[in-house]
Amino acid sequence: MANPLAAGRRSMRLIEHLAEFPYERSFSELAEAMDLSGASLTRLLKMLVEENWIRHRQSNGNYTVGYRTLRLGEALRSFGLQSAQVQGTVANLAYQTGHSACIASFHGDCFVLLAKTELHNCYHFIDVFAPNTDWIQNGMGQFLLAYQPEAMVERIYREIFGLSVPQEHRDGFDRIRRTGLLVRNEGDVSRFVMGLDLEGSGHIRNVVSVAALNGHPINETEILSKLEYAADRATAGLASRPFASAGKPET
Repeated sequence: MANPLAAGRRSMRLIEHLAEFPYERSFSELAEAMDLSGASLTRLLKMLVEENWIRHRQSNGNYTVGYRTLRLGEALRSFGLQSAQVQGTVANLAYQTGHSACIASFHGDCFVLLAKTELHNCYHFIDVFAPNTDWIQNGMGQFLLAYQPEAMVERIYREIFGLSVPQEHRDGFDRIRRTGLLVRNEGDVSRFVMGLDLEGSGHIRNVVSVAALNGHPINETEILSKLEYAADRATAGLASRPFASAGKPET
């Protein structure tokens, strides 16, 4: 049975490869770079062309980045300013809790990190601005999906994982919306996630998270207190409005 997560990673690697080259790439060049059989590459290219992530030039048969990739690039560049606005908050959260911290943002078919701080010998996140389609394994992905339209969530599960949305995931989305919080064990990591409601509308497209390695001391009460404070600060920063807090947590 095909691994949908592996297929998603191959797709992102191919798009990244095309984006790194200023010129078009031929089928044979892509096959060599991706180390894929002709049949596997043909299926992958067909899907990405249909979804407008890459373009197939009929004139010479070569491939280049498509409209959706270019649009994503423009959006990621705009994230640079947002990243600068919240990096200090993320760094403070990490140092106050003693665990790695980040802020992630929903972006259609993927989510990206706007900022991160990784402490020595602590959990390591993916690169800032790198598209992540790990919606199921990652608590940040689950939190963000909880606030997206149902039709969009169903499409993401279908197209990326080849699945219908499991009822246990729907129940999890309900809990997230009810509590505004996700705390769960992800193998070697305990994940703590809160949403950032930038417009005060209840529609969440950004989250702040602490990832604590389970081999390290974890004070859940302290982490949640400082996570909430960081969420308030980050919300104010991303929404470009003054931050007013009833009190700062002790460091």
